[in-house]
Amino acid sequence: MTIYDRGSPRSPRVARDDERYMPDKILLNNFEHHFNENDLPCLISYGEKMGGSHFSVTLVADLFLRGSKILFLTAYPMAKDNFLEQLKGHESKIEYITDKSQLNTTAQAIILESGNEKLYLQSVKQLKDLNERVVLIKNMEVFSGEVFNHCLGLSKVILSGDIDKCVAKAELSKKQFKTTILFSKPEIKLPFDLPVLEKYTGYMWSGNRSGLVKVQKV
Repeated sequence: MTIYDRGSPRSPRVARDDERYMPDKILLNNFEHHFNENDLPCLISYGEKMGGSHFSVTLVADLFLRGSKILFLTAYPMAKDNFLEQLKGHESKIEYITDKSQLNTTAQAIILESGNEKLYLQSVKQLKDLNERVVLIKNMEVFSGEVFNHCLGLSKVILSGDIDKCVAKAELSKKQFKTTILFSKPEIKLPFDLPVLEKYTGYMWSGNRSGLVKVQKV
């Protein structure tokens, strides 16, 4: 399978399924931790260069490796590259989509063209297995209200980005998330006290459990 960005000056990379790499690990209170679909919906909020971006991609990569089907939308291609880097050896299960005509795929992970919210809106109408997929909306502050009009009704959704800059900030503050992870303190009122956080460390709260989370590079 060949994966590349349309219009990219780089040469396409031909993936080999025999090249497998270990993805990064998520730590909760310094112990390896695996999230699952029962932890969704999930909100991950962070300021720039606080560690939340890489954490979000690592969480979704781990869900993929544990069998979840994924629909992946991000505003910028760096997150897509990060995701693919962590999943080397699994490229045959991943499709990169740039046009709605390609949406008849049954690939375990569907990566939509970065920043293409029109394609996202088409995909949620066309994908027959949408309700089976974990939907990642990353850099949520970039997308319009149309995206949130749909994704806020999903149960298997991960919304990732800066909530304070998000057009749907008010709606997000009212939504009941099973898991909330913060890498910086937002302006919205929280149902819990946020401790002082070190850089690249987040605080997870899910009602019956909480703690410090971070990514351990492998």
